[in-house]
Amino acid sequence: MKISDRYSLLCISVSVIILMMVFVNGDEPGTEDEDIIGIAYDIRSTQSGYSFSFEDTGGGKIRCFTRTEPVEYGIYSINGGFSDDGGMFFINSIRLMHQNELYHN
Repeated sequence: MKISDRYSLLCISVSVIILMMVFVNGDEPGTEDEDIIGIAYDIRSTQSGYSFSFEDTGGGKIRCFTRTEPVEYGIYSINGGFSDDGGMFFINSIRLMHQNELYHN
């Protein structure tokens, strides 16, 4: 066996291991059970709760629903899951981390 064949076999083996780790793990991006931190704005009251826009620390914007009223421009830590079509984020837990005094009524 030549040295180049050994290196080729080693590279292929490492590639297969990496691919297995990526695909067998089963976690999809964005499905982690971690809190999302960001700012709540454009709060609207509905019959069953409150919907609002939420901009996370990475600049992503999502529409959210919760049963507790958030503070306009408050910084929150939220946890929950998206609807089947991905258009609404339903909040399981919401925690006010900081209230922006400039915009508070």
